[in-house]
Amino acid sequence: MNMQYEIDYIPVGTGEKGGDAIAIRYGDFSSPTTQNVIVIDGGTKDSGKKLVEHIKTYYGTTYVDVVIASHLHNDHISGLTEVLENLTVGKLVVHAPWDHTPAIKRMTKTSSTIGNLQTRLEKSVSGLSELIDLAESKKITIQSPFQGEHIIQGQLAVLGPAKDYYQELLANFGITPEVKEQHKIGEIFSTIGKSVVNWIAETLHIETLSDDHPDTDSENNSSLVLLLALDTGNGIIKRFLFTGDAGKGALTKVVEYCDSQNYSLEGIDFFDVPHHGSKRNLGPTILNRIKPKVAFISCPPEGDPKHPSRKVVNALIRRGCAVHKNHQGNTINHNSGNVPARVGWNSITPTQFHDQVEE
Repeated sequence: MNMQYEIDYIPVGTGEKGGDAIAIRYGDFSSPTTQNVIVIDGGTKDSGKKLVEHIKTYYGTTYVDVVIASHLHNDHISGLTEVLENLTVGKLVVHAPWDHTPAIKRMTKTSSTIGNLQTRLEKSVSGLSELIDLAESKKITIQSPFQGEHIIQGQLAVLGPAKDYYQELLANFGITPEVKEQHKIGEIFSTIGKSVVNWIAETLHIETLSDDHPDTDSENNSSLVLLLALDTGNGIIKRFLFTGDAGKGALTKVVEYCDSQNYSLEGIDFFDVPHHGSKRNLGPTILNRIKPKVAFISCPPEGDPKHPSRKVVNALIRRGCAVHKNHQGNTINHNSGNVPARVGWNSITPTQFHDQVEE
């Protein structure tokens, strides 16, 4: 039998607040013992419960080979405790900032001892600490891989971040002491509340998405960027890129790393759009290097036009990509086409090009 695969985006949040909760299975679906199951992020506690029921119902198993926490934000990891509590998990992939306390101390202005700083970091990201404590109590294997390493040998590889870049990002986290000038990354950019939207026209021939828009923050840029490569038979390798909340800084380093390995990301088969489609995470330069065939966006019901940015959606469509989003509160599915049909499920329609975008 040819390789089968499914990727499911579970809806996360309400209103303008969303998150990520992704379930993946691949292999031979005739038996749970001949398939691999991966979870990337779990969103909120509620979406974590939905993930558990989804895997039981549609994947026919209570076993998950790998659970991945892309980064420390609660809209990605809160639901993973539900997965660890209610399913059997083989491995947890996660980065713990406190494991890098000596490097953080060197790059920040702090008089704290390494021990005190480590304790402070663990308390600052209690959700992540809780997840790791739970994994340890259940004797689940924990892996903290960096660029160039594999989570599943020959299939699931880490493209970013590199360890030294991750540590530099850590020094710039909001939870760490003030960073030394020589280790600062970019400028802090934030918005408070929902601003008034000014609309401008855009066409297929006029692009308003820019590389000049401020990048996302260091916490988001610390996200694991993963490449899943599946041999679907007849010499065809399907490639799936997952990005968490990685921004332009992190993705640029991913592309540079791939260049150094003489590996092109252009024309990937599936693209997990970072940070719910924010324009702070993607620019034309990155998109021109990737040019994905299909893109999926996890976004809240009232996220438009920020999550996802209409400029980002248009930029993907402009490059020949079919864009799908779960903004209506439904789980959306991408599959190999040779999988069992799900009763009551309908096909999804790609998002249309917007003739008006946010300024």
